[in-house]
Amino acid sequence: MAVRIQRAIRLGIVAAALPAALAAQGIRPHVPVSTTIGDIAKVRAAYVDAYNARDAAAVNRIYTTDAVVLGPDGREMSGPEVARRNLDSASVWQAATVRSTSVKVYGTTALDVGTWTTRPAAGDPVVRHYLAVFRHGVEGWKLQALAFDAASQ
Repeated sequence: MAVRIQRAIRLGIVAAALPAALAAQGIRPHVPVSTTIGDIAKVRAAYVDAYNARDAAAVNRIYTTDAVVLGPDGREMSGPEVARRNLDSASVWQAATVRSTSVKVYGTTALDVGTWTTRPAAGDPVVRHYLAVFRHGVEGWKLQALAFDAASQ
């Protein structure tokens, strides 16, 4: 009987400590997909706002430290240079908009597919399709990988 009580107490302690241990690792208890999709939409909007403001520091904060970007020209960029390179090439654009067409969530990973549209001072808008990989960690959702196709008119 004493062994059963001890096991029950141990199980109770583990059950009580598990949510805190998961939270410390950045793993959230079950969250509805609709909430997660809303969180990713906020990160996406913050990215576009920072990009349009030419705020490289704010853009960098949205990426994970090991983020990789594959640009429409096929160049691979990673680390702190990602925001700088993106913003250097953005000097000719007046504004960018993004439209997500699909978000799939797999635990702490989410795939976002959509279009990224820039409007040059002269000429037609330039539309690129993107695939973004978001990861959820201690700091919330961050952009880990981003790939663009070649520009289409």
